[in-house]
Amino acid sequence: MKRERALKAVNIVLPVVGIGLEIFYGICDTACSSLQGTFLGLDLKWIGILFVAVLLVLALLPAGSRWASFARHLRILLLSGALGGETLLVRFQILHDTYCPFCLAFGACILILFIVNFAKAHRYLVLGAFLAGIAAFALFFEGSVIPLYR
Repeated sequence: MKRERALKAVNIVLPVVGIGLEIFYGICDTACSSLQGTFLGLDLKWIGILFVAVLLVLALLPAGSRWASFARHLRILLLSGALGGETLLVRFQILHDTYCPFCLAFGACILILFIVNFAKAHRYLVLGAFLAGIAAFALFFEGSVIPLYR
């Protein structure tokens, strides 16, 4: 019972932190503002906000509701896919030697959420979703690094 409350708290707090990170990234005017990316033509910032908002809604569902089991399974599948996508986004930053602390912190939120929710997951579905996330970002992610001159 205590673990379930802690898990629910983490599943609520980290998506809120993720939304805050995406908002700060949007107003960032430091080195990270040179990183830009889209997925299917949509700005990654808005996709990130929408993604963690969905995670937040799933976390706010009552534990005893008929949707709780569905929400738990959907959450881990979404997190697995996102972790696959984050893998390619971090790779992009490494290849271009340009790092955004907001992006990396957002990725850390996804990783932590994945780790705390993994215990009750079907491993093959998680692996499939992770690989699907990698494939989706490999196919549909477009990123650029715009040099900033001062």
